[in-house]
Amino acid sequence: MEWKEGGQRIAAPDRSQEDQAFNLVILALTELLSLGGLLGNGVVLWLLSCNVYRNPFSIYLLDVACADLIFLGCHMVAVVPDLLPRQLTFPGFVQTSLATLRFFCYIVGLSLLAAISIEQCLATLFPAWYLCRRPRHLTTCVCALAWALCLLLDLLLSGACTEFFGEPSGHLCRTLWLVMAALLGALCCAMCLASLLLLLRVERGPQRSPQRSQPRGFPALVLLAVLLFLFCGLPFGIYWLSRNLHWHIPHYFYHFSFLMAAVHSSTKPAAYFCLGSTQGRRLREPLRLVLQRALGDEAELGTGREASQRGLVDMTA
Repeated sequence: MEWKEGGQRIAAPDRSQEDQAFNLVILALTELLSLGGLLGNGVVLWLLSCNVYRNPFSIYLLDVACADLIFLGCHMVAVVPDLLPRQLTFPGFVQTSLATLRFFCYIVGLSLLAAISIEQCLATLFPAWYLCRRPRHLTTCVCALAWALCLLLDLLLSGACTEFFGEPSGHLCRTLWLVMAALLGALCCAMCLASLLLLLRVERGPQRSPQRSQPRGFPALVLLAVLLFLFCGLPFGIYWLSRNLHWHIPHYFYHFSFLMAAVHSSTKPAAYFCLGSTQGRRLREPLRLVLQRALGDEAELGTGREASQRGLVDMTA
């Protein structure tokens, strides 16, 4: 059970030139999407790091953009040997390092997305408690804990499944991957449940009005991010679990999961700016204002709202 990647690691049978051409097209699209995602997440990271918003969810998006940026950078490099199978091959250490770092960023992003969904659900269901009783540094602590725990689990996997820290242990490696599978399932279930409750609250809550046919602001952004993960990000996790736990997967699922992972991490910045832009004024507003609107600084948080920059709270029925 190794983390090695590269075109030479899968002993696939001889395929037709059409299959090879199709795979090259998929890999080329993966590279292009990853490049666009690097630029988009870089812009989001720059805007959020240069402007401190009062909305606590900006810290979550800052960490998510950082994880996606590292993931896409490693993703682009790891796909190169598959694009040039007979011209370029990475050493095993490089392949293992890229795979380890990518999976680490993937789990961090999933953990942060689950935390965002749960906290937004609490903010929507219990606005009075959330605005008055929420710990001041909760978001920072949650993000730091997510990075630290995912790093610890990733180091354990690297020590048990690779030769980074000595002789690998097959039994311990399989046990840790089963733990990782359980963690992935638990995070997905928590995220889906919180998103479902959030959607029901937005659609049927007392704040709903006939003029508002769609959820606005940060709740809509959370729901869209969850859908993006379920349809685009989840195949990458399934691929890694299947490969390391020796579950049967189709041979084409490898390239498909890589493409979907690139789509997942690259489309988030576009979703931020699309949801934050005003209809009829897109591409004519400052990116800073658009991102601030997507974060919900100009919309309600649950049924509560910030009344002023001094932190006064105006509760609506």
